[in-house]
Amino acid sequence: MSDSGERIGKRKFEFHWSANMNVLVIWVAFVLIITLVQVFSLTPGKFPTMIAPANLANVLSQVSATGIMAMGMALIMIAGGIDLSVGMLTSFVVLYAAKSYTDYGLSLQAALITAVIFAIAFEAGMGFIVSRLNVEPFIITLGGMICFRGVALLVVHSQEISMKGAMDPLKTSVITGVKDPAGLVVNVPPYIFIFIAITVIIWIVMRFSKYGRRIYAVGANKNAAYLAGIDVKNIIFSTYILNGLLVAVASLCLLARVNTAIITVGQNKEIDVIASAVIGGVALSGGKGSIWGVFIGAILMGAIENGMNILRLNAEWQYVAKGLIIIGAVSAAAIVANMQAKRQLRIKQDASTLATAAIDKAAG
Repeated sequence: MSDSGERIGKRKFEFHWSANMNVLVIWVAFVLIITLVQVFSLTPGKFPTMIAPANLANVLSQVSATGIMAMGMALIMIAGGIDLSVGMLTSFVVLYAAKSYTDYGLSLQAALITAVIFAIAFEAGMGFIVSRLNVEPFIITLGGMICFRGVALLVVHSQEISMKGAMDPLKTSVITGVKDPAGLVVNVPPYIFIFIAITVIIWIVMRFSKYGRRIYAVGANKNAAYLAGIDVKNIIFSTYILNGLLVAVASLCLLARVNTAIITVGQNKEIDVIASAVIGGVALSGGKGSIWGVFIGAILMGAIENGMNILRLNAEWQYVAKGLIIIGAVSAAAIVANMQAKRQLRIKQDASTLATAAIDKAAG
């Protein structure tokens, strides 16, 4: 066998670096850096809180709502769209649910259900316009963001509304009396499992179902998907409906965690949501993305904020760190993609050389 043939055979067993590995390595590196800083700055023998089970559970608790919304955003972005309205829609859902329960006389269940219905209806309206009129989702959802903020303010007139512990069952830890080596109480609220369950469901749908493959196809090339018999308009429309459902679920989990509804609860949330998706490998151009990458991306965003707080750094530095890590993660993904493209090109060139050599040998 020729040298080129041997190289082709060996490459079959090469490790393929993925977008998931990019964000995972960045997350692990960040945690290690914060941990080492703590180890050298703390009293000798004291356990570093960054890797304490209680703190890791706290990070998951903090990012659960953002992570759930990131799953919905991933669906939309993989299909070639985007949604800038999720932050203000979160504020509306939280405020409406609290106001309905405390002032409108609705039962807790009725308030939560109607809040979910409103969220789905609003997202469906934007999805209908985007899919049917073929307009830029950026503009439509930007208008939706402004509209939802106005509606939320009209509902509560800039007031804060306390749930008075009505949603405590959703935030009460499923384990009690457990402490980690740092002496911190481990708190594991139910919405962490909701986040994980939704991630698994979305991953199964996107990985193994025909519907998931069609979302990828639409995002990769709408015209080709249409010619292949895919109902492009309804696929895009459905991603916004699902996003509305996931935003509503995430909003209610967030309401359970903070226990107080206020207009700022969803402010700038879309930045963290979109960043989680992009860091996780979802392409803004559509047609590409990993659900588990988005999961890790959401945890990374929470770990950044948590780590900065542990080091007692100012909020300004948190923005700097988030920005740099987003730039680094996307740049690393681009570098890896270019390296893989060059490797595939070399494989094709080697295969072509091997085929040419075989033809020459047969002709000779």
